Amino acid sequence: MKLIHLLIVSLLGTFGFASAAVYDNLYVVGSGCEAGWDTGKAIQMANKGDGIFTWTGILYGKNNRDNGEARFKFLVKREWSPCFTCRVNIQGHLIVASGEEVSIIEWTGNGGYDNAFQVNSSGTYSINVNLNTKKMVCTKISNDSITDLDQFSKETFRASSGETLKYRKLVPVVKENGVKYPLVIILHGAGERGSDNESQLKYGGELFAKKSNREAYPAYVLFPQCPSNYFWPFNSQPASYTATTFPVNYTVSSAIQQVKELIDSYLAIDDVDKDRVYISGLSMGGMGTFDITCRFPEIFAAALPICGGINVERLNNNVKDIYWRIFHGGADGVVSVENSRTANVKLKTTGADVEYIEFPGVGHDAWNNAFGREDYLSWMFSKTKKQASGVETANQEQAPKVYHNNGKLYVETDESGIIPINLYAVSGILLHTFMDVAPDHLYTKEYILPPLNKGIYLIEVQKDRNRYLLKIGI
Repeated sequence: MKLIHLLIVSLLGTFGFASAAVYDNLYVVGSGCEAGWDTGKAIQMANKGDGIFTWTGILYGKNNRDNGEARFKFLVKREWSPCFTCRVNIQGHLIVASGEEVSIIEWTGNGGYDNAFQVNSSGTYSINVNLNTKKMVCTKISNDSITDLDQFSKETFRASSGETLKYRKLVPVVKENGVKYPLVIILHGAGERGSDNESQLKYGGELFAKKSNREAYPAYVLFPQCPSNYFWPFNSQPASYTATTFPVNYTVSSAIQQVKELIDSYLAIDDVDKDRVYISGLSMGGMGTFDITCRFPEIFAAALPICGGINVERLNNNVKDIYWRIFHGGADGVVSVENSRTANVKLKTTGADVEYIEFPGVGHDAWNNAFGREDYLSWMFSKTKKQASGVETANQEQAPKVYHNNGKLYVETDESGIIPINLYAVSGILLHTFMDVAPDHLYTKEYILPPLNKGIYLIEVQKDRNRYLLKIGI
């Protein structure tokens, strides 16, 4: 009987009926896509079940990148081996025609050439990979037909705590050299919590994925997903959504801290416009929008909370330089409309530029009305961060140049002697006070930087009785 069993297995392998290896994930990587060859940034494909994976997004033509050879392949995890590629025993890369079904082969680095796929021209493509048949179809599609949410790549961010935050990412359709793009963060409601990395796009996702909006407002758009056991501004769900019951002073929640670190990682990207960072959120995400702006106000140019709330004692002068647009349904039976009304009044007392929009007769789903406004995006993208209060603006052109290299901070100035230099987090917390390495050196001061995570920091320089706050990205 054992011999017969072995014979059957052998025959199945001979005729190609043996079952394929089972993989939970598949990723796109390569210079032909936004991921580049960094495996840590490989783009996660959608798992449709039964060994089928799909992805829709931008691919670059073979003459656009990587010395004229924009290429891509597939990884089963964010590591090089094993991967799925093509023609491993033939030198060269396979140019795939739109809609053509081509064979893929699993390559583990043992022998043969490490080849990849290419497409002829740049554009939006839909990729379908069937690991059972070992076939791949890459179809170029018209931007006019793109409406699904697969345009958002699936991403995972590992925070300093070791916890992972799943999120979806949309990037500019075409990036131009020297152009900086806004960063948008959308925080979902309590009903979209989880780990599927899909539910958070339920509200607002299609708005940003719409072809005309992507063309009119090219940007990095992030939809993080709050884990089921958290609640954006708090580590657990509050007993009441009445903002007057919310605490005034409390430690930043694990979820908001992860979002903050995610934002920092994007602020470190060269083509992200640090002066055009926007945040919006609905319900629980509206509360999260209030919370994160109060904690890290110097990050954001504009905030658009929808049917959220905050204890208004937290809305002080720190947030008055943010542009605010608050939405709420007048008949909200879940989160009281008074939350937004009182927040609007308190922000006005600080001198903030705030607009409150209430939808009469609308219940808790006011996000449909907010996202449905023709000026929701145009208002947001028109905002540029104001100069922070307390910074000397009259002589800003005379501010010293600040930069860093190899763990050292350099401040170029025309003054000799010791100049007070302080390092702040964007939240305003003093992290370090520097002492000159060479106090009598003219023009360039040199300082040893303390260990820092990637992100944006503020350097305070006192010069000619003027105080300057200068941003650096680590």
